[in-house]
Amino acid sequence: MMRVANFVFHKSDDKTINRLLNKFSNRAVESNNKHNDKIHEVQKSTKQWVIEALEEAMDMCVYLQRLLEKIEKEEKNNGK
Repeated sequence: MMRVANFVFHKSDDKTINRLLNKFSNRAVESNNKHNDKIHEVQKSTKQWVIEALEEAMDMCVYLQRLLEKIEKEEKNNGK
């Protein structure tokens, strides 16, 4: 793992927050390697950024809907 001089990591007493921060960091490293760039280097118009964010949010809604359907099916099967 590469060390960065200006890297700041605030360790929390909350284990869930620490796991999430680690996921953010790991995802950023993987994305940088996959796309051979860093997010601050990506040149997009404001409109392009909004479109990309909207598409990501739409994907998230699909995943949440699917998860909700799965939970409801499991509840139904368990008699709840």
